[in-house]
Amino acid sequence: MREHEYSIVGHSRSRIGLYIAVFSGALASGLTLLVGYAVLRIEAAGYFDVPQLILWPFTAVSIFGILFFLFDRFAWKLFGLKAIVGVPNISGCWALTGQSYDVEQNPTFDWSGKIDITQKYERIFIHLRTETSESHSVSAAIVPEGRAGFRLIYAYRNEPKPGQKELNSHIGHCELLFSPDLCSAEGSYFNSGGRFTHGTMKLERTTEDG
Repeated sequence: MREHEYSIVGHSRSRIGLYIAVFSGALASGLTLLVGYAVLRIEAAGYFDVPQLILWPFTAVSIFGILFFLFDRFAWKLFGLKAIVGVPNISGCWALTGQSYDVEQNPTFDWSGKIDITQKYERIFIHLRTETSESHSVSAAIVPEGRAGFRLIYAYRNEPKPGQKELNSHIGHCELLFSPDLCSAEGSYFNSGGRFTHGTMKLERTTEDG
C-alpha cells in the first residue's frame, strides 16, 4: 500500500511546473551572480582562491528539484497559494458513517469507520478502516463542481480482517462530494469482484494534515 498519482479535472500540472521552472531559473541566476561577486571580492582581497566547483550547486535544475519537492509536500496547500493552485486540501482524518442497501434499495445495516487521507500535490492515498475490514485506494480523481464543492472519485481494494469468514476480498468504487469548506462530505459506493453490495457514506473532518 502506497501513495499513487491522482488527476484533477481542469487543472494543469504542467503549467505549475512551468512557473516553478521559470522561478528556479531566475533564482539560480541571482544566486550565481551573488556568489560570483562574493568570490571575486574574496580573491581580490587576496584571502584565497575559490574553486569554481562552489558554483555548481546553484544550477536551475538543482533549485527546481528543491522547490518542487517543497511545493509538492507543503507549499501547494499554504493559505496564500491555495487559491492560485486550485487544488483542494482533503488530507487528514475523517469520521465515517455508512449505510448499506440490498438490490431492492432496502437498508440492510449501518456501519461506521475512519478514513485517513494522505495527500500531496502529485500523489494521494485513501485508507478506510472499519471493525471488520480495511480498504485502500488504487486510483483517484478530483472534480471541481463550482459552488457545490469538490467530488472525489476513487477505486479501492478491500481486505477483511482476520476472523471475518463471511467477508471476501473485493474491489469497489466510491464517489464523495466534499463541501466547499472541506469540513464534510457525502456520497455513495458499490463493491464488486468478490462482494456485491452498495450504500451511502457521510464524512466529518476530525483533523487536517498540515
